[in-house]
Amino acid sequence: MASTTSSPYSTRFKLVAIFVLALAIAAFVAAYFATSDEGDDQLGTSAAIGNDIVEQRIPAPNSQVPQQSTVGVDLVSGWEGTLVLNDVEIPADQLKLTPELARIEFTPGDGKVVEQLRAGLNCVTAVVWPIAESRDTARQIPWCFTVV
Repeated sequence: MASTTSSPYSTRFKLVAIFVLALAIAAFVAAYFATSDEGDDQLGTSAAIGNDIVEQRIPAPNSQVPQQSTVGVDLVSGWEGTLVLNDVEIPADQLKLTPELARIEFTPGDGKVVEQLRAGLNCVTAVVWPIAESRDTARQIPWCFTVV
């Protein structure tokens, strides 16, 4: 006589448990991709021209900042450039340049070409070129952030 062992769990319970487990795994995967910084290059730089030139974008891509925040870029040694903020090129005399650090910054304020960052999405383009070359060889490195 063959004996069959019956499970203390019903088929319905097993199906619901499998569904909940699959849902939990999908949630973990979605959370990983939502917090991963691998997609930042879409708003920042391409691997070919950005990551080997830019050490830091200020503020970071996709970040939220107040209206009087400083914008800028920290480049690797041997590069210089300028900033374009929301399609407005910042005059050289309004930039804070730190050549020994290859850092270019701009802080909005009274009497400046940009007095304050606009609420919502703002975009910056760092126009950069090697010190040994001219602006004619410049590369553009764009990114955006949100002013709250």
